[in-house]
Amino acid sequence: MDSDNDIPVFVALSGGVDSSVAAFLLKKRFKNLSGISHLHWPESRCCSKEFLNNCAEFCRELSIPYLVVHCQIAFKKQVVDPFVSGYIEGIALNPCVICNEKIRFSHMIEKYHQMQGLPMPEKYYLATGHYARINKKEDRYYLLRGKDRKKDQSYMLYRLSQEELSHCLFPLGKHTKSEVKKWAIKWGISSAQHKESQDICFTMGSYQDFITSHLHSPIRPGDFLDESGKKLGSHKGIVFYTQGQRKGLGLSGGPWYVKQIDPNKNIIILSRQKKALLKKRFIIKDTHWIYPEIPEGFPCTVETRLRSKEKNCILNRKKEKEWTVEMAEPSYDVCPGQSAVFYEGDYVVGGGIIQE
Repeated sequence: MDSDNDIPVFVALSGGVDSSVAAFLLKKRFKNLSGISHLHWPESRCCSKEFLNNCAEFCRELSIPYLVVHCQIAFKKQVVDPFVSGYIEGIALNPCVICNEKIRFSHMIEKYHQMQGLPMPEKYYLATGHYARINKKEDRYYLLRGKDRKKDQSYMLYRLSQEELSHCLFPLGKHTKSEVKKWAIKWGISSAQHKESQDICFTMGSYQDFITSHLHSPIRPGDFLDESGKKLGSHKGIVFYTQGQRKGLGLSGGPWYVKQIDPNKNIIILSRQKKALLKKRFIIKDTHWIYPEIPEGFPCTVETRLRSKEKNCILNRKKEKEWTVEMAEPSYDVCPGQSAVFYEGDYVVGGGIIQE
């Protein structure tokens, strides 16, 4: 790619050191570079007035245009509403995975061109500060882990389509976090010393407080049961609990662990034994594959949470967009609603949403 390339390049700014360094690196390669942020939830950590002003000032210093894209309606419908309804159904969805699929890599760019009164260009790039890589083989695009395995974010990107991957740039994919921090300090990027947030950006308090404030019907208390069906006490409502939870149950005689949440019966099944949470076999649905074909009995590795311990597994089709996963060893990190992402070496095979 020549430095005088006229292809429009948009760098998604999140206010952190990673996206800022990505913009610096791209400035050296592309002359048609613009900063872009999506306003998706009023006054969240990455949509506050201070955050947007800082991004605008950064782009002025870099001498590139900057635009805020309003995505609140789509974000609520595609990300927040499923997140809330998931907790009502007893599952904990990962909103960042959904946002990448539905908003950041597709809707944001489309909305940008609508706001500008422009048609979508055939060729453009969207760059982010994700630690991931892309490789093109023949006419297919493949997603790979970032070089820095401790910061690898390919897990969060497994649902991107071939069209979206064809427009992606990940400037940090071949670098480590320590390199990025050194560059940020060298180049005087103010966000270099900012502490990174690990929380969901649109929930300012607890997840449960956020969820209860967005429910349209009252929360129903129910029963805690042990594995034999004996009542142990009452719960406040299933939205306040997640599988594997130990603290905050309000029961004596523990420790107790949340083994299963049944939204239909409004009951929560508890176990005294942590090992009761171990799972070796589970089902995924709503699958998305980056590999063109997945044969029966496909051997690969799986991560069931972001940067969880990688485990060997076998994939078998159950029905359309539903597969069974048989792991070589049991894991505590199998939680309904989370994504299971599969790898062959550094290559992302694809993934799906974990079911019971």
